[in-house]
Amino acid sequence: MDMESEADLFESANQKRSKRDAQISPWWLLGLSAAVAGVYFLVYWNWAAMPIALRRADELTHPDRFIAEVAKQHLFEMSNVGPRVAGSYANEIVTVQFLLRVINEIAAEANPAAHRVEVEVQRAYGDMYLDYEKYPQTSVYQGIQNVVARIVPAQGSEPDHYLMLSSHFDSVPQSPGAGDDGTMSVIMLEVMRQLAQGKRSYEHGLVFVFNGCEENTLQGSHAFVAHHRWFAKVRTFINMDVAANGGRDIMFQAGPKYSFLMEYYRDHVPHPYCTAVAEELFQADLVPSETDYLIYSTVGNIPGMDFAHSTWGYLYHTAYDAYDTIPNTTLQHTGDNVLALAKALANAPELYDIREHEGSKAVFFDFLNWFLVYYPLWASIILNVGLVVVALCAIGLSVWMMARRTSLTVGQLLLQGLTSMGVVLLSLIVGIGLSLALAAILNAVDSTMSWFTQTWLIFGLYVCPFLIATCTGPLLYIHFVKNDHLSLHARVQLLLHATCVLYALILVVLTAMSIRSGYLFTMAILFYTVTTLVNVSIKYAPFAWLYVHLAGQIAPIAYFSSVSLTAFATFIPMQGRGNAGANPELLIALFAVLVGLLVAGFLTPLVALARKAYLYIALVAVFFVVSIVVMVTSAGFPFRAHTSPQRFYIYHCTREFYHQNGTLRRLEGGYYVHPQDRYTGDLIRELAVKSDLSAVPLGDECDKELYCGIPFYQNTQHGQRENGLWIQGNPFTLPEAIDLQLVDSQRDPELNITTFFFTAKGTDHMSFYVSPVEGVKLVGWSFSKTIPRSGLAWNGQEVHFVNFVHGIDDRPHEFYLTVHGTASKAAEAGWSFYLNTVAQYMHHEQYRASEFQQFVDQFPDYAHVVAYPAHLVSRIY
Repeated sequence: MDMESEADLFESANQKRSKRDAQISPWWLLGLSAAVAGVYFLVYWNWAAMPIALRRADELTHPDRFIAEVAKQHLFEMSNVGPRVAGSYANEIVTVQFLLRVINEIAAEANPAAHRVEVEVQRAYGDMYLDYEKYPQTSVYQGIQNVVARIVPAQGSEPDHYLMLSSHFDSVPQSPGAGDDGTMSVIMLEVMRQLAQGKRSYEHGLVFVFNGCEENTLQGSHAFVAHHRWFAKVRTFINMDVAANGGRDIMFQAGPKYSFLMEYYRDHVPHPYCTAVAEELFQADLVPSETDYLIYSTVGNIPGMDFAHSTWGYLYHTAYDAYDTIPNTTLQHTGDNVLALAKALANAPELYDIREHEGSKAVFFDFLNWFLVYYPLWASIILNVGLVVVALCAIGLSVWMMARRTSLTVGQLLLQGLTSMGVVLLSLIVGIGLSLALAAILNAVDSTMSWFTQTWLIFGLYVCPFLIATCTGPLLYIHFVKNDHLSLHARVQLLLHATCVLYALILVVLTAMSIRSGYLFTMAILFYTVTTLVNVSIKYAPFAWLYVHLAGQIAPIAYFSSVSLTAFATFIPMQGRGNAGANPELLIALFAVLVGLLVAGFLTPLVALARKAYLYIALVAVFFVVSIVVMVTSAGFPFRAHTSPQRFYIYHCTREFYHQNGTLRRLEGGYYVHPQDRYTGDLIRELAVKSDLSAVPLGDECDKELYCGIPFYQNTQHGQRENGLWIQGNPFTLPEAIDLQLVDSQRDPELNITTFFFTAKGTDHMSFYVSPVEGVKLVGWSFSKTIPRSGLAWNGQEVHFVNFVHGIDDRPHEFYLTVHGTASKAAEAGWSFYLNTVAQYMHHEQYRASEFQQFVDQFPDYAHVVAYPAHLVSRIY
């Protein structure tokens, strides 16, 4: 062996020894994973921690504090009456009288030297238009009731400016509504009591709106905005609603464009919990519901804030939404926040001329419920662009220092950096692709929602594939692509820099699109930039740089863990009441991938530093396999009795179809099953077979009859017609059957216009479908001042939908329809329009037929079944 060969072997041995010395133990990776898990569980503990609930006995030692026990006692009485459906005796009489009694007691106990409490019941009549894309609707209300109160100074003139607090006291069918929205109603009562006992009068008046018809297209709030004299002086509002049982209240909508509201929230709320991410997700219609905030901010055109309980909403809108599911600590948490905020806003000088304080939307978020960060949208643009510039400069400085320590030029290092960026990007694409592909496969083989109750499966099913890809990519790159001029640590640092550059590109795009949720990447880039500058200052000392880097990841990992808790706790239960035709796996997989990207993006390249790193990746793969095994066992079944039930909506229908001459052409009965999730059809078909029945799709029924001839509660339910099921049964007679009478018709032959006058008598929840035949146009009606655009057409005909609810006033509803033109088809000669009238007997369990009850009784204990009779009468005029 010559001297040169011996020297090469010696140098090679030294390089291997140097690489081995630079590597870390695989146990180090396990320790790092345990540390991340530890941070997550600490964040969970903090996230679940609640304030101590105060009792009546604490009132003397805690003056001016919200007393949770008082609110809980009110909740017991309020929820004990059972479901409070608009129009029902429980809602219109019992609950209204309960609220009046409690408010009158508050008025009697108010500080007479400072405050005067007034209360009245608003009985409202009106209409509103909801411009849904495919299913616009006109919503009409008759005699619905709101209980409204106000606190004004005991002396002097009436205030010209008011703060409004709003909640609703009605509930959905078959739910006692302790959470939605009994919780917020009793919180408002206790907030009112505390405010009324204050030592001094407030600069502005306070209005409290307990609206009695929110569940039916937000009619109660519209009634207050459109028809109550007090609203004209309302300058801002706090709306409170519930989509869960217990937990923290999240402030998820603010403004819009009045960022001073966030200043008051920041300065006065003791338990902050809010994020612009929640606001953008809600306004992107990813949440299948609306709140009264929509009416106050759009119809009322005033700014405000929207509070809600939203986490782990498995029992929302079910019979399990009961008094004993609401912790006193939840009442205390929300009560503390609302009381403090109401006191501050009731004295806010901004309310004197609120339009002077209009600005832009704001980026806002709490940090681990400790403090609030907020800044206007314009400031976020400056911050994000400036941060990207600083981050790139810090990375450039790091690369320049690296060039000085090696024989490579800055240009060569930049080329290495671009290669590293390609590796990171490819790893991310593969990781995202694997997770989304698995979501598509599970949906295709009908194995969805295994994480609905076993939420930890989300990590195994979707985060693990992402981690495997993002760990393997850098590891393979460093193993197979040799570079004798760069140390192992330097190459990993380039991978981290490449990740930061990718984040910066994402942030620039989100900023250009005015997506405020981009602050998540702002936070990630900010902490990485700070640690990069610190490492530059210590010249990337061996191994010390690694600990500096990890120390800088603690805060963002903690925050992203909090965001993930909120996101999953909110959206997982929603998949049980969503679109049965959609793939619930995709949304959850996307959330999982985003969480994996934010939490682990600056950690996965570190795997390449470890000896035998493949063992760590194999461990992650084992967890993935275990998750798959659990998913296919009974443990992976999505639903559980009483805690995470499966939802079913079933109408026992009687359907009457008439010819134009008034003779009956078709009479039939049956059960319509409105789907709620991907598993609805499986159980329904199984139960139908047991009852010697057949559950079939609606099929061509939707072509034969206007909107399938189904008595839909809302026209939007027609959007699920392809997933709905029909079970043929027997028609039945209802005590309050639809009584639709054509009272008169008047024709103007010169204008070719005909007006039809009707009266309709039925139950408190009704709807009307109006569909003019081809050649005829609906040009006028009494439901609203103008004719709205048509919804989804039926056989080429326009379809107009009217949702009608009556409250305390149950008189027959009188209306007219005016049409222009004549039928263009010979088969429809003399016809003008189809008119379908629907009655929904939501709170009339006594009307259930015995065969219907027997069918409902077959459902397993994990099923929550909303089942009631419905009646449809279809006529042609």
